[in-house]
Amino acid sequence: MAELIDGHGRRVTYVRISVTDRCNLRCVYCMPEDQKFRPLPHLMSREEVARAARLLASFGIEKIRLTGGEPTTRPDLPGIVSDLSAIGFPGGIALSTNGVLFPRMAHELLAAGLTRVNISLDSAEAEHFRKIARRDHFQPVRDAIDLALSLPFEAVKLNAVVIRSFNDDQVLPLAAMTFGKNLHVRFIEFMPFGDNEWTEGDWVGWEEIRGRLELEGYELTPTPKSPVAGPADEFRVVSPRGAHMGTVGFITPVSDRFCDTCNRMRLTQDGFLKGCLFGHNDVDLLRPMRMGASDEELAALVRRAAEAKEQRHGMFVGMDKGWLPLHNRNMSEVGG
Repeated sequence: MAELIDGHGRRVTYVRISVTDRCNLRCVYCMPEDQKFRPLPHLMSREEVARAARLLASFGIEKIRLTGGEPTTRPDLPGIVSDLSAIGFPGGIALSTNGVLFPRMAHELLAAGLTRVNISLDSAEAEHFRKIARRDHFQPVRDAIDLALSLPFEAVKLNAVVIRSFNDDQVLPLAAMTFGKNLHVRFIEFMPFGDNEWTEGDWVGWEEIRGRLELEGYELTPTPKSPVAGPADEFRVVSPRGAHMGTVGFITPVSDRFCDTCNRMRLTQDGFLKGCLFGHNDVDLLRPMRMGASDEELAALVRRAAEAKEQRHGMFVGMDKGWLPLHNRNMSEVGG
């Protein structure tokens, strides 16, 4: 089996596949209220997702994560998971979801072969949730978390983007959710992307978040990282309440770039293979696929995309957003 090695010697083992740009929330860091979506024929079909996944598996890709937009807005999502499971990915098939529609298909997704679930929750309180998501779906998301924890998934994680003076007062309530539950909460640094209104003053670095937890008596101990893990650094937790069942993690794109060990690529919902979330060296797989390209021709395009993968993204502490070659796409259109 051929390995997929990028132009900087890093092996790619993990691909995030976006299956839609549509979403039923309008989170302030992700998309505007008036977001325009692509016509459905422009998106990869279930069969095209499966073909791309088989191709990626032939390069030794070990883990797939399905993203959006909101992937559960696709009625055929369980079928997509079933197709991926039949192909076989030793690192598992994961889903990133906002949770709103997840309960409708949770059991079907589990039966189809889904192994891990990440649910976005930027606040432990309904009022903050409405402010960030611009929709009133807090309780359905909490219900989705409880349901996911009740099912035999290998891991259930929460993703929280932290924005100063917006939801940074939710760090402690969210971290407290790891007590008594096998729930893994990861705090994500707010990053500039598309036309979101990022400023340096909005940004809260991971060291500050960790410091706040430690001031409240939290003790954090690093956990080992698997070869197909994402960028999060995760920690076992002991608080004044005792040892927590879950963990706390940090995803640090601005303050602590993890590019040297990056093992990921992204396939957008309209079929572009991207080496980096911030990269511009995208390679179109969908159009050649629809024009009758052979697997060998598509494999050459995959290798080209890997070779063109950027060495580093352009973000750093103290940057000026104007310096960045930002996409005209928003996060939901790229797959996060």
